[in-house]
Amino acid sequence: MRRKIGEGSMRVGDICTRQVVSCSKDTSALDAAKLMRDAHIGNLVVVEMRDGKTVPVGVVTDRDIVVQLVAKEVDPRDIAAGDLMASELLVAEEDEDIHEAIERMRFGGVRRLPVVDRYGALCGVIALDDLLEYLADELVGIARVSSRGRYTERRRRG
Repeated sequence: MRRKIGEGSMRVGDICTRQVVSCSKDTSALDAAKLMRDAHIGNLVVVEMRDGKTVPVGVVTDRDIVVQLVAKEVDPRDIAAGDLMASELLVAEEDEDIHEAIERMRFGGVRRLPVVDRYGALCGVIALDDLLEYLADELVGIARVSSRGRYTERRRRG
């Protein structure tokens, strides 16, 4: 549920996508590509089970597959998702302010972050598109303040 303007800071968990398509480190790049195609998405969160929780350990993107495999003519059946993912994983916590997530994405040069709960379990993904939609809604709200002010002023003048 989205908060309205003025209801406090927006948290990552308020706008992230909760339905996450994931795979294991052992998933072949070919199967990862098929998962992305079938779900109409450009990335998968690579996960593993720890203490009964699904924990993100990496991200594989369609670009990773193209640049690291297709362009080098490597058979995607021979490479696992765990071999494609970056060694350092950036995540967002569901309770953190979205502006912190934006800074982390900017600093890390990434367009998506897995979202974790306070126990480190995967609970969503926040993408640049989610943030742009939220910020566009905020700008519309600001624009309405201006137009509402003009309307109110005209009404007062008669």
